Formats: sequence, structure tokens, C-alpha cells
Amino acid sequence: MPSHPSDDQLGLRHVFTRVRNNARFYLSGRPPKQKQRMGKLAREGISPKLRGELSKRRREWVKWVRAGGAGEYKKAIRVTTDKVLTSRLGAAATFVGIGLDENIATRVLKVRSNFTGISKRRARDIFDARSRTADLVWYNPPPTAAAVPGSWEPLAGHTPSIKSQAIGGTKAAIVTGHGNGQPGSGRDGMRELAVDRSRQEVTSPSAFLDTLVMGSLATIKHMSEPSTRLALAKPHVHALPGPRFAALTGNNDLRHGPTFDSMVDHVQEERERKKWEVGAVMHGNDRLKPLVPPVIRSYLETHGNQPRQAMEAFRYDAHHAWIKPSINTAPESDTRDLHTKSLHQMATKTATSGRRQRALSDARMLPATQPPNSRGH
Repeated sequence: MPSHPSDDQLGLRHVFTRVRNNARFYLSGRPPKQKQRMGKLAREGISPKLRGELSKRRREWVKWVRAGGAGEYKKAIRVTTDKVLTSRLGAAATFVGIGLDENIATRVLKVRSNFTGISKRRARDIFDARSRTADLVWYNPPPTAAAVPGSWEPLAGHTPSIKSQAIGGTKAAIVTGHGNGQPGSGRDGMRELAVDRSRQEVTSPSAFLDTLVMGSLATIKHMSEPSTRLALAKPHVHALPGPRFAALTGNNDLRHGPTFDSMVDHVQEERERKKWEVGAVMHGNDRLKPLVPPVIRSYLETHGNQPRQAMEAFRYDAHHAWIKPSINTAPESDTRDLHTKSLHQMATKTATSGRRQRALSDARMLPATQPPNSRGH
């Protein structure tokens, strides 16, 4: 993953997209910009059971954390699992229950002094900023050029997203690359380093907002991968001697091409949705707005900073418009290393240099339709 990706390349497609979206903006009555909240967006579309338990645990934690003082939280922060993955009508249960992974490390949430002076609304958002575990999937390349199929795990994820057996619980989960739970270890550890860098930035005028935003940005970068990257795993998964399963696609073997492709569509849908959602939160803040990439920003401006409407307009244009918008086709995440600078430092450098710091990459291709087990609305 590049430490210093190239600058935004603004070509004719960007110009045409901006003109087309400007026309839509005026024709739709110039919708006013809406402020967006990260926690509210994150809990949209999850299963009713998960949402209900999250709400209960949130109320307890918010009351505790706003009481002030020292201390460590003793009650549960994680929610229990549900085999129904989405709020979509007619959603079918899968073989394994999924939970919600905190974008901000549990160890951080348990320490009250980390949140001195936090408002009730911001505390709610901090607690709710989570991801469905089923959506967190990544590719592990061959360790050597001579590696034989079955000698490594080409596809892994957060427990229990990828499994070697279609059974419930944590047994048979494939988590290679996740890390051992310590800062800096594996993908989860790199996410924690990135969040801590922004959380501890003393010069930021809104460190809690930066913590929220970086939690989402680092989850996008480290805890799931784009379809262009996941596609590299397909031949290696096909060659495995035993079956592989994904919570998103049920008890269908990922070694079969259509099942693998469906899993990739689901992961891509959620990863991109997170980008549009965090882009909307940043777009509603004058300090962070310049960090939003040009295509996402253009659609958000057109649709009153409503991420779902903006994302669906982009989906339509990407699949049906005569002149397509510019689409990010980088083979892997092309954001900068998020743990070397805080979000506030990136915003400051963008403001002073006029060159966008790539905390968030631009829009990628979406599936033609929303996959059946993707989050609802």
C-alpha cells in the first residue's frame, strides 16, 4: 500500500461529471447540504436484532463515559451475533451469526479518561461506529512464488467472515493477517495505530470527530479490500483442496466462480458505502471537506450531502450513462499511510499546500444492483 500516492488526476471525465451534476443540482431545486453523523450512518441497515442490542449497550456506555473521572468499563461493549445480516425485507439467515466490529478499539472505549468532556451526541456516535464482521474480508498473496495451493490462506477476514467449514460460532474461521490484538500487529493493529494518531492530536479543534472519521477511514483501508484486489484471490481459492465459505454467501463453496463473485460484490458494496458515508461526514465539516475526493464530492454536493442518494446516482451513471464518471481502478488501496499523520495534520497540509492529502480514495465501480445480504436502509 503506497505511502505517498499520486495526486488526483482531473481529466475530461471529471469536468463532464461536474457539469452534469451541477445541472442536476439546479434542476432538483438546489437541495440544502445536510450534516451527517458517522454513528447514525453506520447503524443503518443492520439487522433489527443487532440494532436493538447495540442501542441497549450504547445507552449504558454513554451514561458511564459522560459521568467523568477515571475508571475502566466493566460491562459488555460487543454485541452478540445474529444469523440475519441485514434489515432488507425477506433477508434469509446464513449459517453463522455475525456481529459488529468496533472501528475504535475496545481497549480505548473501556477507558473513561479517553473521552473527558465528550458530548452525548458524539459519545453515541463513537460507540455506534462499527462494521458488520461479515464485510471485513481481504486477500493474502502467495508467500513465495513456489507456494502450492493449500499451503497458505489466500482469503481471510474478521471472525467469522471466512470459514473452512459451514458451521456456526468461531470454529474454522480463517483470520490470517488480522493480527494478535496488539497495536501495530496485523491489519487490526494498523487500524488502531491510525486511530490513536488522530485521537491523540492535541492541536485538533475536534479530536472526537477526527477519531470517528479516522476509525472509518482506517477500517476501509485495512480491514477490507477492493474488488480489484480480492479478484487476485480467485484462482488461488479455486485451487484449494478443501471448501471455503463466506458468511455473506452462506453454505455455497467459494471455490465456485459465481459464489466467489457474489462474495466480492458484497464486500465491494459495503466498502464503497463506507466511503460515501465517511465522505459525507467530512463534506459537512469545513476543515475536513477538502479531503473528500473529487468524484465523491461532486455527487455529494449535487444531492445535498446525502450519501445514499449520491451513491445511487453514481451507480446509475457508472452502469447506464453515455459518458461514465471517472472510476477509481487502482489495484489496491491507494490512500496514504494513515498512521504517520493525524487527520488534522492532513487537513492542515491540504489547506496550506492546495494538494489533497489522500486520506480517502475516490469512488470505485459498484455492483449493478445492491447485493441481497448487503446492509439495508
